[in-house]
Amino acid sequence: SGLPTNIPTRPPSRTPTAPPSVTPSGLPTNIPTGLPSNIPTDSPSSTPTRLPTVTPSTLPSNSPSDLPSNIPQRVLGRCALCGFTDENRNDEIFNVLSTVSDPDDINDASTPQGQCFNWIVDEDLFCSCPQDSKIAQRYVMCVFYHSTDGGNWNECNAPKNMTDVAEIAAANANCSIAGDGIDSFNRATFYGTDAWLTPVDECLWGGLACRNSSSRVDRIEFESSGLGGTVPSELQYLTELRFLIMEEGGTTGTIPSEIATIPLLHIIDLNFNAMTGSIPVEIYDIPFLFQLDLNDNLFSGTIATEIGSIQFLQFVQLEGNELTGTIPSEMGDLKFLKTFEAYNNKLMGSMPEEVCANRNQTVDDEVRRLQRLTVDCNVSEIFFVNCSVPECCTSCQ
Repeated sequence: SGLPTNIPTRPPSRTPTAPPSVTPSGLPTNIPTGLPSNIPTDSPSSTPTRLPTVTPSTLPSNSPSDLPSNIPQRVLGRCALCGFTDENRNDEIFNVLSTVSDPDDINDASTPQGQCFNWIVDEDLFCSCPQDSKIAQRYVMCVFYHSTDGGNWNECNAPKNMTDVAEIAAANANCSIAGDGIDSFNRATFYGTDAWLTPVDECLWGGLACRNSSSRVDRIEFESSGLGGTVPSELQYLTELRFLIMEEGGTTGTIPSEIATIPLLHIIDLNFNAMTGSIPVEIYDIPFLFQLDLNDNLFSGTIATEIGSIQFLQFVQLEGNELTGTIPSEMGDLKFLKTFEAYNNKLMGSMPEEVCANRNQTVDDEVRRLQRLTVDCNVSEIFFVNCSVPECCTSCQ
């Protein structure tokens, strides 16, 4: 039907009766226990250890060193590329140079050796390293400079301030000496005209030339350049030197016998200086010596018989000295000798027949080429050598 069968007799009240028709009991029918069924224990079910299961080491596994790994543990010195501190570099260089010069000389700042040691370690912008194969050569050439009164040469003197670019340029502009003399063997060399002790390869200093193949000094050549002082014994370490030419200067002192150990030496030319002492007999052991030019000095003593052992000797000038004694017959063994001049000395006796036999003659099918032979042979002089002209000597002085 259109209305419900059970029609309410009155509208419902807006509020329910005070108590519900079914009064609930004082507690729910399912009274919970005093604590929830999943009450946590006093400690978690998986009790953690006091420390993490993977206990770290006392320090992290990649503990940094006292200094970071990419920071060097020492401060490199002035020439950092050498890989040494200044102190270590100085010590190593000293050890190397002590094989070249007396350590006492190196330690003495007033000597050429001491000046050059200090220059290499403190001033030279070229920054030679102890392990450089040419450091001894650079040192030796510096010793040569100071030993021969470098700083008072006519040109090519070192700049006063080794670090001043303008002074270096000015010193270079005042250097024109080239080590380009004649070489019969035409060895390939290179040279320059830079002032001495400037921060370039020493081979480029004026008056020097070096081998292309090794960059070792091949030639020292000065003529009327104002050199003085003495010839240093350290030159013996220039093992590829062929030409030692120091003409027309003011060089004094003696010829160091040590240069006789230079195996390839071809020319010793020290004429027109003020050198003294005897001619070292060791010089006659130089196997490839072609020219011995010592005229116009103050050399004394005798001409040793050993001179006859220089197989290829071609040119000997001894005039203008104070040599005494006689001319040794062993000079007749010099089959390639072209010139021998010994006038203006104090020599006596007679010219040996063995020498006269080499005057442009053929002996046993061997050509002897002695073209010029001069001595004091004027009998009116106190000192003279008997030598007929032109049969033997080419002229008398």
